[in-house]
Amino acid sequence: MFARRNLRRNLTITISLPFVLLTLFVVHKNRDIIFSDNKSHKYHEHTADFSQDIINPIYHVRSKRSTTGSKLSTIHIDERTQNPNPIMVNPFTMPFINTLNNHRQIPEYHSIEQIPYPVINTKNLERFVHLDLKGAAPKLDYYQKLFPFLKRLGATGLLIEYEDMFPFVNHLAIIKHGLAYSKHDIQLILQLADMNGLKIMPLLQVYGHLEYVLKLKEFMHLREDKRYPQVITPCLEESYKLIFEMIDQMLSLHPFISYFHMGCDEVYYRLVHPQCVYLNFHDDADLFIRHVTRVAKYIKSKRPDIKLFIWHDMLSQLANSGYNNITELNELIVPMVWAYVDDVKPWFDDGFWMRFSVFREVWVASSFKGSSGEITTMSYIGHHQRNQQTWLETMHIASNRHKVNFSGIAITGWSRYDHMLSLCELLPSSIPSLAYVLQTIVFGHIDNEKNVTISTTLLGCNQIPLWEKPMFTTFVSCSFPETSVDFYILNLNNAFRLMSLYCLGHELYEMMHQYDSILRLYDETMSFVRSFVTDIHIRQNYIHYKRSQECLQRLIYLEDQMIYFINAFQRVSFNFFTVDIGSEWLQTYFMRKFKEVQYRTNFIERKLKTQLSWSQRPLPNNTAFIVAKRRNFTTLNFSPVLE
Repeated sequence: MFARRNLRRNLTITISLPFVLLTLFVVHKNRDIIFSDNKSHKYHEHTADFSQDIINPIYHVRSKRSTTGSKLSTIHIDERTQNPNPIMVNPFTMPFINTLNNHRQIPEYHSIEQIPYPVINTKNLERFVHLDLKGAAPKLDYYQKLFPFLKRLGATGLLIEYEDMFPFVNHLAIIKHGLAYSKHDIQLILQLADMNGLKIMPLLQVYGHLEYVLKLKEFMHLREDKRYPQVITPCLEESYKLIFEMIDQMLSLHPFISYFHMGCDEVYYRLVHPQCVYLNFHDDADLFIRHVTRVAKYIKSKRPDIKLFIWHDMLSQLANSGYNNITELNELIVPMVWAYVDDVKPWFDDGFWMRFSVFREVWVASSFKGSSGEITTMSYIGHHQRNQQTWLETMHIASNRHKVNFSGIAITGWSRYDHMLSLCELLPSSIPSLAYVLQTIVFGHIDNEKNVTISTTLLGCNQIPLWEKPMFTTFVSCSFPETSVDFYILNLNNAFRLMSLYCLGHELYEMMHQYDSILRLYDETMSFVRSFVTDIHIRQNYIHYKRSQECLQRLIYLEDQMIYFINAFQRVSFNFFTVDIGSEWLQTYFMRKFKEVQYRTNFIERKLKTQLSWSQRPLPNNTAFIVAKRRNFTTLNFSPVLE
């Protein structure tokens, strides 16, 4: 019986299998027709899902300007809008795109995730955009284009961190940058801001982050710790003479401001200076409070009605350590609570907001650039929009549960993580990120309709700007700010002259896409080259002739594209910045790779002309052991020798 049953089953399979295979073959051959109804680009969707899973959680660096935490974006970006052609084309066989088309049709945009949390009412919130001038400070004519656009996006003010770009005078003149703004430049910036209805809040660090001052030999004796130029010591009266003079000069060029930011974040070294033992400080918390209070009272003596701000992180440390004697400081300053993580809500618990509810008002700080890593070149929108969205949700929770009086948001845009570090994202290339963050504050969230409006109407882009780093080479062309703006500029003689400018600023954003394309071409080419021309080949002048010819062909193409980029980037950069910025950026992000390409190109080219025979193995100078000695850490001294 079992034998008959198995025989029938095998016979059925044998007869039906050809028909099943034939049916599958027909479906495969006609798949484009069968599945064409609203189901094209299946490959694209699969690629989008795969890339989203891989690239979404990319923010992993932790420091003041960095970000941690993850949260799914409130907007689901369809990969079809990010990468209309996901098929990887070999750059070696594809001409490099030197100009981008601004007239391509916007792809259809799909799926938006519903906003799950309520947000604070943003109608009466101040919205200040942070200009961090310690890196890549723009030329004045860029402000003429930028300020009207910021006003249109919803900004109400500017938080300007001059650092060494401020025109200090007299004995403080040695502090300023060699290409610092002049007094006239500051006046023009303030006039442009006023004409566009933008309030001004200058930021002058008075405790930590004074590297641009304390790095100088003339002021190094004022360091809290002689090894580090970050923190000024409150234990010397001379420190206050310096700080007060800097404040006086800052106030003199800002005669009508209502806000002043004193910084005071990341004060890493306290009660280290030898002179501190002679002063009556209870502990480092008492030192911090007394120093900030003294400086705040000095500013109030000059401008009684001015509103003073400091960053929150040191206040939070004092509260967490159980130090509660800050009543006087509560009346003097407004804390600005910063956090640049993807999801802010779990970052601050109820206890935090209970402690900060004692202040008459509180501001928060999100970011539109400079918070994704010390050496980052592109401000992808997703992280910064999520950061701002969750800030609005957090503010709603804190204001309802603990009656925290939120009155403003500063959208920070760090140019360097501190004075000594490299340039990160540049301001003009980060305008799309800033636009989305500001519009998130204005409307409370970004839905599909607003997303398309921002990308097309405000930014003039040919497709939705990149929310995350794409898996494939992607070009986005924009024309922001795409508007002809008529406005008046007040010159030194208080006379008005009319200027009509076609406002541009998208060139650097597009240049960053070209940079990404070049890096992908570099990685692909060098992966091939390093497989056949290794370090031992270079050391021993020993090449594979045929493979080296193939490598040289690819390297020459790559070198040509890199030379084009170097020249184009410097031309575009000079439209916005002084000549040193383009050079610094290239040396930070590009020139090491370019020199490697040139070195290997020259080596292969030389050897192809001279390699007629090859030595017998073993190769010369390659028969002895490689000796690597360990460092004697007990004799190391990391402290500089100070006179």
